[in-house]
Amino acid sequence: MTVGERLKNRRKEKKISLRHLAYKVGFSHTNIADIEKGIVKKIDSIKKIMDALEISEDEKKELLLKLDYEKSPESIKKKLDEKNNISEEKIAQVQMIKLPVYGRAAAGNGYINMENIIRTEYLVAIPGEDFPKGAFIAEVYGESMFPTLLDGDFAIVDPDCNDKNINNQICVVTYNGQTFIKRVVKKEKYVVLMSDNPDRVKYEDIIVPTDEYSDLVCHGIVIECRRKFKRR
Repeated sequence: MTVGERLKNRRKEKKISLRHLAYKVGFSHTNIADIEKGIVKKIDSIKKIMDALEISEDEKKELLLKLDYEKSPESIKKKLDEKNNISEEKIAQVQMIKLPVYGRAAAGNGYINMENIIRTEYLVAIPGEDFPKGAFIAEVYGESMFPTLLDGDFAIVDPDCNDKNINNQICVVTYNGQTFIKRVVKKEKYVVLMSDNPDRVKYEDIIVPTDEYSDLVCHGIVIECRRKFKRR
């Protein structure tokens, strides 16, 4: 369902006519109709309509992100769809998923307080590719996982982790009070928290001996990365 269709449905739910909504926001009723049809996609106009329809802040963020996707040039959408082999049926069913952001995990030093959500982020999800229960986001800080992960990336983390499934996986781990995103490599007598960055002088491996295993906590396995090409 498009942003315009969502706005139209909300207007009808509230039993507000096109003309009455137009009067509330100071637009013509034909302009409102064009927005609902997706012909006009001006952000400022849509924000005024959302305010008039008393749409919640969370839903506003969701609709504005969806609007960004709708406004993308068709040539770019086509290339992305071909690359990912996404059918038009799935594109029509794109959903926005809200995930909690717990903090920054370092390629360096950092700390994640798993009891405190610092904010939420909305991400696009295609049906059949839903995120696991309890999934969360950790922001990547630093370059130790370059080129796999870059500074500022959103690492989506599956909290379902155990001794059997973390080997050679990129994980969010806390060790000695510091939280890292590292590749966990299990050896017979120790665990290595390894950087993907080939600069071994700058990014040394962290060795966790067996007698310090109790100080190592795995918060989850990184299953996906979302990257902003332009920082905002």
